[in-house]
Amino acid sequence: MSRFRALPLLAAGALCATAGLAGPSALAQGSPVGGAGSQYFLNDQFTGTANHEFFYGEPRDNVYFGDWNGDGIDTPLIRRGNTFYVRNANVTGGADAVFAYGDPGDTVLVGDWDGDGVDTLAVRRGGVYHVKNSISSGRADAVIAYGDPGDTVLVGDWDGDGVDTLAVRRGGVYHVKNSISSGVADAVFAYGDPGDAVIVGDWDGNKTDTLGVRRGNVYHLRNSTTSGVADVVFAYGNPGDAVFAGDWNADGTDTLGVRRAPAPAVATPAPVSKPAPAPSAPAKPRNVNCSDFRTQAEAQAWFNRYYPYYGDVAGLDRDHDGKACEALP
Repeated sequence: MSRFRALPLLAAGALCATAGLAGPSALAQGSPVGGAGSQYFLNDQFTGTANHEFFYGEPRDNVYFGDWNGDGIDTPLIRRGNTFYVRNANVTGGADAVFAYGDPGDTVLVGDWDGDGVDTLAVRRGGVYHVKNSISSGRADAVIAYGDPGDTVLVGDWDGDGVDTLAVRRGGVYHVKNSISSGVADAVFAYGDPGDAVIVGDWDGNKTDTLGVRRGNVYHLRNSTTSGVADVVFAYGNPGDAVFAGDWNADGTDTLGVRRAPAPAVATPAPVSKPAPAPSAPAKPRNVNCSDFRTQAEAQAWFNRYYPYYGDVAGLDRDHDGKACEALP
């Protein structure tokens, strides 16, 4: 099942790693990853260097991560209105599946609601949740009420049974439900400070979600939902990055990813006696690969044409040195 877990401003009492946190907050499970950009940097370990880089979608898309096909790997999903574009691999390319669910203004949550190892969607409308157990259009498979319309809602596998369920936040107190059903909370606890930025994931592969505290670009991970010092501390990305978590290699352990916009291209204007009119942006190109070009020069011309407007939208410059399809003659 997906282990993408990120929460906003997790609050309450006693985890030593949370004191004095400042910096950008992570987003609740089911919310867009945040930030802007179509480039993603994923890391399979708790180290400072990404080992997966790819492009998907447009810079302003709403993006979610989950395990959409049950292979144990979390991959991106783009939301545009009430239409969702699923990608089943963390490589540049088009959508593998497209479906509609809910209404364009709905709040969407992501989780494995039935324990089958596949993440699907739930639509929140106030305090009512419309849960779908397949990546498809159609009516909800379950409708439940939990919490109040103004509650902050979190999603996680809090008890390690393989099923994601809900928790609601009220100030620094969390009301956890361990089944997809209406009713009172199964557990209530307080944690952290109101200003804390916290991510959630299964950091040690024990099938239970726990917390991580972010301070700038340094992460303090705790492997149990108890008070105490962090079990793992490491740096990753930049302080302003949009950060999310997931299992990128199907090893059962969640690690981090960041979303980032490509650096803008710097163009040197040609010398002219008077200002030239700004060129209009070309239409967005179709998806291409290096195999679509006969020579490197042909690929480079295509790259130079579109890069200033869309970045390396086709992923032709794998080592980011400004040279496209270097293996071509």
